[in-house]
Amino acid sequence: MSTLESIINSAKVFSFDIDGTLIDSYTYMRDVIQILLLYLGVPASMLEMLTDEVYRSWYELEKEGVLDYGKFHYLLEDFARKHSVSVRYDVGSFQELLFEARVKGSELCRCAVKLLSELKKRGKIVVSVSAGDGVPGMKHKRIIESGLAPLFDRILVVQEDVPSRVEAWMKLEEEFKTPRDEIVHVDDRPRLALEAFNAGLKAIVVKTGFYDPYFNLPGSIPAVDSLCTLLDMVVKLPLKQ
Repeated sequence: MSTLESIINSAKVFSFDIDGTLIDSYTYMRDVIQILLLYLGVPASMLEMLTDEVYRSWYELEKEGVLDYGKFHYLLEDFARKHSVSVRYDVGSFQELLFEARVKGSELCRCAVKLLSELKKRGKIVVSVSAGDGVPGMKHKRIIESGLAPLFDRILVVQEDVPSRVEAWMKLEEEFKTPRDEIVHVDDRPRLALEAFNAGLKAIVVKTGFYDPYFNLPGSIPAVDSLCTLLDMVVKLPLKQ
């Protein structure tokens, strides 16, 4: 039996990251940035240039996991002012537009709904543990808008519901009376999968979103090409009686 099969067979609780793992919330970000720059008042003649600059900065910040969407307007404003563009906007309206654009641009990753559904049919506990967006309530709202919320037994947003991922997993361990080595966290970022592993959980990496192929993962953390690979194994498990 492979490491991946062993993890799936023995896990009682499946913890999923959201962005890049279950929801493709990155592919469309260039379009979102353009919409927001237009709202700030960037003229069409400068839009492509500024979009490219902001997108590169966004990518690096998101890749490092340090982007605070609650302050995203400052990033765009700084780039606009650097090119002598005078901006005027309402922060609340900006956040509403950011939320709407991200929701409309997001797509569920292939096999996401089917995977969660099949896990539930087999009596597995399915939860979400992911970082907040920096805007209170936005991550919860985005999960609800995605349609995935009914498939989760618990949704924990780090920085809002719990201070850290480790404390989120500790909470799950206590709430569902499940030892950590029977909890598996699925994430597109090897760094966060390793954090789960170091906390005593099992971990699986999905090669989507911000997957880093050069990150040195231990052999006990398998990496799969997509959620569909996990689905193929889950459907072989016996159904809940």
